[in-house]
Amino acid sequence: MKDYFGYAGKICVVTGAASGMGRAACEMLLELGAKVYAMDVAEITLPVERSIQTNIADRESIDQAFAQIPDVIDCFFGIAGVSGVKTDFKTTCMINFIGHKYMTEQYVLPRMKKGGAIAFMGSRGGKGWRTTIEEYRAIVEAADWEASVACLDEAAAKAEQKGYGDMAGLKGYYFSKRMMNFYVKYMTQRLALQGIRINIICPGATQTQLTAEWESVMSHDQMKGKSKLRFAQPEEMAMPIVFMNSNMASYISGIDLAVDFGQKGSEDYATPLLPADPIL
Repeated sequence: MKDYFGYAGKICVVTGAASGMGRAACEMLLELGAKVYAMDVAEITLPVERSIQTNIADRESIDQAFAQIPDVIDCFFGIAGVSGVKTDFKTTCMINFIGHKYMTEQYVLPRMKKGGAIAFMGSRGGKGWRTTIEEYRAIVEAADWEASVACLDEAAAKAEQKGYGDMAGLKGYYFSKRMMNFYVKYMTQRLALQGIRINIICPGATQTQLTAEWESVMSHDQMKGKSKLRFAQPEEMAMPIVFMNSNMASYISGIDLAVDFGQKGSEDYATPLLPADPIL
């Protein structure tokens, strides 16, 4: 049987590999013959090439992690993330965006050749990115870690002035996912010229550890939106992200793919594009 996905023997780096969508993606990649280098702050219990405990909010931890990863990377899966319920605005953005931006630019791209692929796990929570770009453009376009963090500090100060209180971390979640959507668009043309693809998956309500944390601040109906559909399982988000970095998607790049059983499609039909509520 022909290997349409083309993962056999490929070096794949996955963040957030210990649980949920990241673990499910690793399991699929292993079955498809990939050589998986798995990163997470928690223990990883999968038969990967190497499991690396990593705090992706910390530059030194990232540097140490990539010292253990091969000099050639075929595919990168940025899946790690936090809900914002237990972290503040800045920490949420550091984990969900800044760490992944740094990894991508400092380590992944220098080790990736033509034909490489990058995919991030975003969220429907980032859907308002098109009308709020100026809130985070400077962070996304920052040249290095120091500049990114400095710009994020300014954004965090503005968020604090808004008086979000206990909801500041959750606002940081939405903010970070909007940034990631914009980042993919920002990088698409640059990477296309190098023969590298980049995409982002935007899941609907999915039953993960993050969902359990959100239950303390919002109802199931709020998480599901107007669709009132069942929660997806982690595997249902792992499948599209594994597809996106595979040979089956070799001409797909720059896409923010809604994986929500038609929720976005229904909204597009029923509602014109309206400005999203600003966060800062």
